[in-house]
Amino acid sequence: MPDSSEALHAIAREMRALVRRRGALSAAAAVLPVPGVDIAVDAATFADMLMRINRAFQLSPEQIEKLHTDERLAVLAALSQVSALFAGRYVTSAAVLTVVKQFGSRWITGKVAKWVPIAGQGAAAALSYWTVVKLGDAHIDECMRVRDRVRALLAAPKTSGRAPGA
Repeated sequence: MPDSSEALHAIAREMRALVRRRGALSAAAAVLPVPGVDIAVDAATFADMLMRINRAFQLSPEQIEKLHTDERLAVLAALSQVSALFAGRYVTSAAVLTVVKQFGSRWITGKVAKWVPIAGQGAAAALSYWTVVKLGDAHIDECMRVRDRVRALLAAPKTSGRAPGA
């Protein structure tokens, strides 16, 4: 597990670069004149990007299952305390689309705007890029908070579970 602040920040920088590349892919798909292709690309892009981020921070469900009991409990507690949306979970296209809908009007506006010649396609590309970057960066921040919380939980002194004086 990444255990130092330096290691976490290095992972975050690497994942932010991935997010920007995926944003560019989404922007490129947004200007394609084929109906529905951009939405399919966005859903697949989001799902894959979020799972890659989870794996980079060692927060994929498979990685969590392989942890020693104390570490697994700390990760599960941290996920709960941080109210993680995607960290530690399987990410599906359907789940991603549900969250993207929460970004709502900007994303939908971009999908509709692409049908306005030239300027609309540019707006659609910019909004697609913005949505991917916002969602990706928010997920990276979430993973950082989970990892910081895990570190704090594992560093906390263990209690014996017995009442004082017993």
